Amino acid sequence: MRRIQLFILPLFLLGMLQSVSGEETAMKKGVSIMERIYDYRKSTSAMIDSLEDHVYAKFRFNVEHRNLFLQFIPSMYYISKGPTEYIHESYMKVFLQDAYNYDIDTRVVSSTIRKNSRAMTPLVDFMSPHIYAVSLYDGHMLSPFNKHNRWYYRFNEKQLSDSTTWLEFRPRFYNTQLVNGYAIVETATGRIIMTTMNGEFDMITFRTHVQMDNEGGRALIPKRCSTVGTFKFMGNRISTVFDADYNCPISLPDSAGTLSSREMMNIIRPIPLTQKDQEVYEAYDSLQHAEELARQAEQADTTRHKKNLAKKIFWDTLGDNLIQPLEAESKDASIELSPIINPLYLSYSASRGVRYKMKLRMRYAWNQYRYLTLNPTFGYNFRQQQFYFTAPLRMTYNPKRNGYAEIVWGNGNPISNSSVKEALKEEYPDSIDFDDTDLDKFKDTYLQVFNNIMVFDWFDVETGIVYHHRKALDKATMQQYNMPTSYRSFAPVLGLKFLPWLNRGPLFAINYERAIKGVLESNLDYERWEFDAQWKKKIPGLRVLNLRAGAGLYTNTENYFLDYENFRDENLPEGWDDNWSGNFQLLSGSEYNRSDYYIRGNISYESPMVFGTWLPYLGKYIEKERFYLSGVQLSHSRPYYEFGYGFTNRYISLGLFASFRGHRFDGCGLQVDFELFKRW
Repeated sequence: MRRIQLFILPLFLLGMLQSVSGEETAMKKGVSIMERIYDYRKSTSAMIDSLEDHVYAKFRFNVEHRNLFLQFIPSMYYISKGPTEYIHESYMKVFLQDAYNYDIDTRVVSSTIRKNSRAMTPLVDFMSPHIYAVSLYDGHMLSPFNKHNRWYYRFNEKQLSDSTTWLEFRPRFYNTQLVNGYAIVETATGRIIMTTMNGEFDMITFRTHVQMDNEGGRALIPKRCSTVGTFKFMGNRISTVFDADYNCPISLPDSAGTLSSREMMNIIRPIPLTQKDQEVYEAYDSLQHAEELARQAEQADTTRHKKNLAKKIFWDTLGDNLIQPLEAESKDASIELSPIINPLYLSYSASRGVRYKMKLRMRYAWNQYRYLTLNPTFGYNFRQQQFYFTAPLRMTYNPKRNGYAEIVWGNGNPISNSSVKEALKEEYPDSIDFDDTDLDKFKDTYLQVFNNIMVFDWFDVETGIVYHHRKALDKATMQQYNMPTSYRSFAPVLGLKFLPWLNRGPLFAINYERAIKGVLESNLDYERWEFDAQWKKKIPGLRVLNLRAGAGLYTNTENYFLDYENFRDENLPEGWDDNWSGNFQLLSGSEYNRSDYYIRGNISYESPMVFGTWLPYLGKYIEKERFYLSGVQLSHSRPYYEFGYGFTNRYISLGLFASFRGHRFDGCGLQVDFELFKRW
């Protein structure tokens, strides 16, 4: 028996050594520690639900070089002239819905920037990088610590001690969506203790150091985050230092708005100011004192006062409103107007030409369950020389059930009446060639009034009315041939929306519209049916599959305008995110109003770093790519198809499209939207 025990003991020890050796080998391959990081995120995510926190953030800016172009960059106007060093502090209450979604309420602010404005607004994203999520910053920058991104990175690791592992990560290829750096990881659990990341985000080259918390669900969010960054654009160079501290001890009561007070900030600031911070404040105080003395001297000199007053009006009033967004906010109301001069709102397409648009956003809230919004959009098409607008006024009375009443006033594209030219040809067969005229073109102004309510979690009902007033573009010629110069239509509308799988599946919609003659001088009679299905399927790794199919038809063809709800030429497109998928980019605007039926289908696939990434020099700036396939069948026409490829980056979104009629090539074109400073 003793001999058996002596024989087994060496085998047991040998097995233990092999086991330890196997673990070390796995650790050297970088597999075990990464799997532990992935598992730690899964096991901890649910612990952060509905967490409140107080966060202190401090920004310091040093304007190293600047020129005229700096004032045209959103959020940079107030540092484009004057001192070269600025500081901005804020104390915020943050409500975390989960580890990656949160609402920020700024309570106290202290700043040397005029009007307490923020500069380089993308820095707000640096405040809380989502290191365990697919993207670090709200859909941008792929995190090296997420399982779906592991193909994009290479990892090296080594044991620092019995409890910690040093993990290095670097991209497999250079792209602005990827970062490099290192992390210190708790070996036993896979919890990231700290990480340092280097990268380039929206024209800001940065180095971010993140110290993670270690208490339950808080371990998924930073405890402290520090960033050093540099912004370069057209000869301008601005460096910044940004610090954020989470879980601050002082809680402030809810207030009506943001308090601007350096005295209060001195009381609640969790960490002392650095010597450099104090010097920036002292320089600001000296400048303010000098400006106050200058104002007093100016008031005594009438001539000088008038000149400075005119300069102030031009610089402050015109400059603010032309280049900067107009923003105002109180406890109950807010307003935001996009800058009047902003290349971001320019777009171009081969079929529609150059367009420019502006947006106004207004909101008034009685409480969290009842609020009023007015969100008009204005635009101008230079090719058509046409001004467009849409002004939706919405009263939300039950947000939990998607309950709202809305009034929409706007104008649409010039629309054709299919009966006008046929009637003229029949009555005047020997007259002019009506095919080369715009006699069938009408300007369209409409008013929609409707109500929406969610009956069940998977079923919405929309009811209302729509009124159109269409006026002929060529009134004189229409009157010459005794044709009506205007048409009116009044129609009740019923819309049904189905989400049988809630947010995990497609949306099905049915829309029915029936005109009634005689109401408000209505002289049109028609009936329209439309069916639509859409599914935006999100695939891990920031990939998206967009699917759309639909059909529509008019069942009453007596003197009508063909104007579909889901198949139309968009005069105020929203761009890459909202408009390019599910629409036709090269289809002529008149095609939408010719057929008494349509059957359409659209597919697009979006992913970061597919083919364009491998292009020399340009590939590193391509953030997302998209592939398109669309088709539609119309009456009196062969099937129409579009194939396309597009990409987006910090500067532009660009799409190349080719169209076919049946098997014959129909044309090709370009779609361009400016993305420059879109997140600024």
